[in-house]
Amino acid sequence: MTIPRNQRWRIAFVLAGISAAFGGSRHPEGDAEDSLTGELATMTSADTWVLSHTFLAVGFALLAIGLWSAYRNRSWPSSTQRALHVAAVTMSLYVIETIFHLASAIDSDALADGDVAPVAFAHIGLAIVLYPLSGLTFAWMNARVFRAATLPMKTFGVVGIVAGLLHASSVPLTIVLPDTEFSPVFASAGVLFAIWSLGMGIGGMRRDTPTPQSVPGIAEPLSAASGSQSR
Repeated sequence: MTIPRNQRWRIAFVLAGISAAFGGSRHPEGDAEDSLTGELATMTSADTWVLSHTFLAVGFALLAIGLWSAYRNRSWPSSTQRALHVAAVTMSLYVIETIFHLASAIDSDALADGDVAPVAFAHIGLAIVLYPLSGLTFAWMNARVFRAATLPMKTFGVVGIVAGLLHASSVPLTIVLPDTEFSPVFASAGVLFAIWSLGMGIGGMRRDTPTPQSVPGIAEPLSAASGSQSR
């Protein structure tokens, strides 16, 4: 069975949702009473860190692939194209952060000893920029989805907006309020991303209905035929 090119994004989304849900369920818990580096040292030393973040990185990579596929094949309504393109770019950049996030386990001992931890610090630096960037553009894209989607799928537009806003605010809040426990914010964003990916992948998005003017090779003969009939 051959899957139409304009529907392949749905497979990537479903796999992304499954991978992100599994990775998120295995994420180690932190402790807000520790410093940011101390909390990171505790979590990166956990046995589940590598497993969890491998699946999370794969999940967001699949999500980025699905966004690019939907954009390039114009699988969604034309009113979403610009936001879809921007979200595909920023989510691809966020995937880079997930790789550094995963690789922070290399610096677990250095973090615990208070030494220089270049990979972990690179992860934090990238997160400060890329969490807000990818989250806000994802929320914007879903605002466009909400406007363009049919009624059942509008629900996932709302889910995507909330997921994006939680994702965007999670790291800045952690930096500004280091003594506050924001694990529920990270966890909620992750759960909503997984639900959104699964829901969108299974439910799909309608495409614009093609008109003769939008299909090359059809508009011209129709115009000619119309002109000959008028004569």
